[in-house]
Amino acid sequence: MKEQVSLFIKRNRGLILTEILLVIIFILAYGRFGDVMVDSFREAYIPAEMLDGKILYKNIFTIYAPFAYIFNSILFKIFGVKLGVLFASGLTATMGIFYFTYKIAREFLDNDCILPVMFFMTAGLVLSPNAFNSIFPYSYGILYGLLFILISIYAVIKEKYPVAYLMYSFAICSKYEFIFFLPLLIFISGKKDILKNIISFIIPIGINFLPLLIQGADFLTSFELIVAMSSAKTLKWFYSVMGLVFRPEHFIVYGINLLKVVIPLMLFMIPKINKILLSLILLTCMWFLSYQDILIYVYPLILLLFIFRFKKLDTEERFFVIASLLISLKVFWAFTLQAYGVYFIPFGIISILILLPDRIRKSFITVLILWSIIIAGHNIYELKLKNVKIDNSVIKTYPKYGNSINMLNKYIDKNIKPDEKVLVYPEGLGVNITSNRKTDDKFYSLIPLYVETFGEDIIIKRLELTKPECIVISNYDTSLYYFKEFGRDYGIKIKDYIKKNYKLDAVFSDSLTFEVYRR
Repeated sequence: MKEQVSLFIKRNRGLILTEILLVIIFILAYGRFGDVMVDSFREAYIPAEMLDGKILYKNIFTIYAPFAYIFNSILFKIFGVKLGVLFASGLTATMGIFYFTYKIAREFLDNDCILPVMFFMTAGLVLSPNAFNSIFPYSYGILYGLLFILISIYAVIKEKYPVAYLMYSFAICSKYEFIFFLPLLIFISGKKDILKNIISFIIPIGINFLPLLIQGADFLTSFELIVAMSSAKTLKWFYSVMGLVFRPEHFIVYGINLLKVVIPLMLFMIPKINKILLSLILLTCMWFLSYQDILIYVYPLILLLFIFRFKKLDTEERFFVIASLLISLKVFWAFTLQAYGVYFIPFGIISILILLPDRIRKSFITVLILWSIIIAGHNIYELKLKNVKIDNSVIKTYPKYGNSINMLNKYIDKNIKPDEKVLVYPEGLGVNITSNRKTDDKFYSLIPLYVETFGEDIIIKRLELTKPECIVISNYDTSLYYFKEFGRDYGIKIKDYIKKNYKLDAVFSDSLTFEVYRR
């Protein structure tokens, strides 16, 4: 028995080391994950509302798939409506993602390649200081979906196709964008276990959607809204700013970032060069370079290398690379660490290591380690800046947000009854969660995308119908969606309606300003 344990530890020491590191990071950075203003707190608010009897796609507006909300509401039911429950779930899912990334990587790579992949994931995905992290993310759907899709791919490699279809279906029920993987899964499974595969595929869909359908969920309207949003000009601007839409100038971005990796890569390939001294010099230089888009060129490069090296790849390698390309269509192949691309690190890095010639791979691993150190350093520095604790919560955030939120929450606690709603615009569900006040389940956010999609007249009619007691308007910068400030650059009619029907009762300001209007 001892020999078996010793052998297991020896064979999996990289995985064990990484999983221990994840727990340490979780403890040290507890409460600092996620974004107090954007998206993350929607992931807590919606499951809590579901426990209160609200129904997805009927009472609650969301454009996302249902699994994560259903699952998180079950967790809340069992363990209580606490942010710590979501943090723990995020950590568990992250450990699962690392486990299956490790298992998949071992199918294609040598041991000396795998640990750097795990470190890069830790630096970019786990330590991420914004909403695109793996502990308290902008969407638990992408987190759970990533875990399911990794299990599905591993099951395909092991030719366990019913399991692959089951996990893939759960991935679809978590994030719709994984649909692009389906044709490859059908092709690779062929005629094996067709009936079992179909049943496995249908079960998760039934579990997730049938109860909602019985409860009266309006899937048609939700689909129409998603289609309307997909063509919104503000969404196209967002994708453009985040690097998720092709523009001619991206060639320049690709070229610059390619040089940031190729130059150190070439230096490490020089014979007889002092690798330690070179590493120290490069670490110093890299610290001052933009790092969040360092690998934005990876997927176009993967496609080119795949074409050139196709004949040298075995069937499993071809499958994995094609799967990576299909799955990463979600981000239009934009491997940006400050946005959605961070969740596709396992596919991008493993694919590039599969495709690189042996003589280059070792040097690339060294460069990857250096970039992991730099990315981790920058992200840890940002996490440390989140040093203001939001009262009555475990959340720590930047002073520019935290100080104003604490002032606002004290006002709400003193002046707003527990059963009265507080609407915070353009975004601010973090205020609702930390102050324990509800908002409007349809229009809990009025970023430019939502205002463009619904139209100001519809939103005003909703305000007339629901008559919320308190509306809070901040000067939070929404320029990622082109328009910078709610009530000044967009949503002007809504702001005018609020001014006419509500009185300005208080103003709280640090770097972020809140205007409190009472009906």
